[in-house]
Amino acid sequence: MRSFDFGKNWQAFSADHVDERRIAVATRSLQDLLGREDLGGASVLDVGCGSGIFAIAAHRIGADHVLGVDINPRSINASEQNLARLTPDAPVTFRLASALDRTAMDGLGMFDLVYAWGSLHHTGAMYTAITNTARLVTPGGTLVLAIYNRHITSPVWRSIKWFYNRVPWPVQRLMAIIFAGIIYLAKLAVTRRNPLEKERGMDFWYDVIDWVGGYPYEYATPTEIERFVARLGFTLRRLVPAQVPTGCNEFVFEQTSA
Repeated sequence: MRSFDFGKNWQAFSADHVDERRIAVATRSLQDLLGREDLGGASVLDVGCGSGIFAIAAHRIGADHVLGVDINPRSINASEQNLARLTPDAPVTFRLASALDRTAMDGLGMFDLVYAWGSLHHTGAMYTAITNTARLVTPGGTLVLAIYNRHITSPVWRSIKWFYNRVPWPVQRLMAIIFAGIIYLAKLAVTRRNPLEKERGMDFWYDVIDWVGGYPYEYATPTEIERFVARLGFTLRRLVPAQVPTGCNEFVFEQTSA
C-alpha cells in the first residue's frame, strides 16, 4: 500500500507556521473540546502527534506528563523541533510507535487522557487502531477521537487520494492547487466562514495537501463509532458533528467499564 507522507507535510507546516500564536489557538481548541480549562496534572498520550502542537498544548494547560507517538519519523522530528523552540523544558516526549502494533502500544503505559484527533482513520485498519488506543485509557479517563464522517462522496475521495499517491510530484502539486479552490468554495458555502481562518492552529494550504493526499483513508458515521467504542467500555460524553459533510466528527468518551 502506497501511503501519503504525513510527516513531510507536518515538517513543512512547522517550518512555515508553528509559533506561539499557533500553540495558543491549539490550546484553546483543546480546552473547548474537553470542556476543561486545566488538565490538573493528568498524563496525556497524543496518538498521531503530527507536528506535536497538541502535545505541547496539553502541557500548557496542566498535564504533568505528555507522550506523543507517531509512525512517521519526520513527524517525530517536527514535533521535537517545535518542542525545543517553544517549550524546551516541558515534560513532553515523542516516540515512534504504530497504533496497529498492540504490543508496542501496551508498552507505552496508561494515561488519563488519550487524544487521537484525525489520525486513526489513516492507519488502514481504523477499528484495530481504535481498539489498541482505547486500551491505554485509565479507568474514568478520557478518550478523544476525530474520525472522518461517512458521506455519499467518501468512496470518490478515497479514489482521489489513492490516485494522488501514485502520480509524480508535479501532478500532485497541480491536484492540490485545483482542489484548494474547490475546497475553499465548498467550505465557504457550507459554513459561511472564511476557510483561511483555520481553527485548531492549523493552516488551510497544508490541510488541503493532507486532505487530497491523505491515504489510507477510512470513515464512519457517528453512530458507528459510538457503538464500536461503547463495546470497549466507554460512554460518549460529547459529540461535535463535522462542519462539512466529509469532515471529522469529534468524540469525547469516558472510560466507564468496571
